[in-house]
Amino acid sequence: MKKAVAFFLKIFFLLILAAGIFTGGFFSWQKIMQVKTEKLRESVSRTLEHSAELSLYKMKYTDVIAIKKQAAYGMVKSYSIIKYSGIIRAGIKNTDDIQFTVSEDRKTLHLIVPCAEILGNDILSQEVFDEKQNIFIPITTQEIFTEIETAKEASEKEIIAGGLLQDTNKRTEEYLSHIMSALGFETVTIEHF
Repeated sequence: MKKAVAFFLKIFFLLILAAGIFTGGFFSWQKIMQVKTEKLRESVSRTLEHSAELSLYKMKYTDVIAIKKQAAYGMVKSYSIIKYSGIIRAGIKNTDDIQFTVSEDRKTLHLIVPCAEILGNDILSQEVFDEKQNIFIPITTQEIFTEIETAKEASEKEIIAGGLLQDTNKRTEEYLSHIMSALGFETVTIEHF
């Protein structure tokens, strides 16, 4: 009988020891996985922080403007014909606005990204093709700049209407999917706000 009790006590202690090892291993494994998930989150954050602004689409454009002035009696005229080129950039203004979640298995990343916007519309060059100035009705430099600015804004609206921001959103998705896949994510989902 004593042998049977001793045998059961040994088995009981072995079961308690096995349960303790299993529990310790389980919690250690959980902690290791939690640390790995945190490191992955930090990698995503660092990757996004390295680019304060994402310029994902650049488009050059050219336009010609004509400025004409004429005296009330019609005999005196001034005109200028100017060709200018500009570049418009679109993307995400501030990558700090990007939010993300990592799945528990660390295989899926869900990004919530701002919609694309115009980051800049700059004049690259301008050239006067033809000009006739009359001292009685001069065309001032300010009038030329104002006319170019008006034409530049009209070009921007036309380019946006042509789908620039939608194309930029698609490029944003492709770019971020590519970058985040390189970090080891199997699935990257992106939604815009």
